[in-house]
Amino acid sequence: MTKTNKVLLSAFIIVVTIVVLVVFKSTNQVQSPKNLSVQEKEEGNVIITAKPEILSVGQKPKFELEFNTHSVDLSFDVAVQSYLVDDQGNRFDNEIWNGSPSGGHHRDGTLIFNTVLSKTKFVKLIIRNVSDIPERTFRWEL
Repeated sequence: MTKTNKVLLSAFIIVVTIVVLVVFKSTNQVQSPKNLSVQEKEEGNVIITAKPEILSVGQKPKFELEFNTHSVDLSFDVAVQSYLVDDQGNRFDNEIWNGSPSGGHHRDGTLIFNTVLSKTKFVKLIIRNVSDIPERTFRWEL
């Protein structure tokens, strides 16, 4: 093999490696469907805003949540009072709240579910017993 052929072969191998890495990286990025909009519920003098960060099959669901009020004490455990339900009726309630501690008038953080989402048509995030409202339901079609 001539020196020129070796150089061309090396260049070819480098280009193929770069292409494979780019394709692999783009197919393994966590992506949520684009239609997963921010939703807001205002009841019982508390506004709850829910924004999906990760909501796709094969991933652990993750939501940004905000709780805002001027008249109610927000003393509750977000993880205990929240759960997720899919179109098959499966309930996901093993989650972690990574955010503001209990109390006050403004709270925000991330609610991360420890269960991987399986194929589903929709999910509902349900938050119970905030400001005497038994349930607030946020629903996203997948």
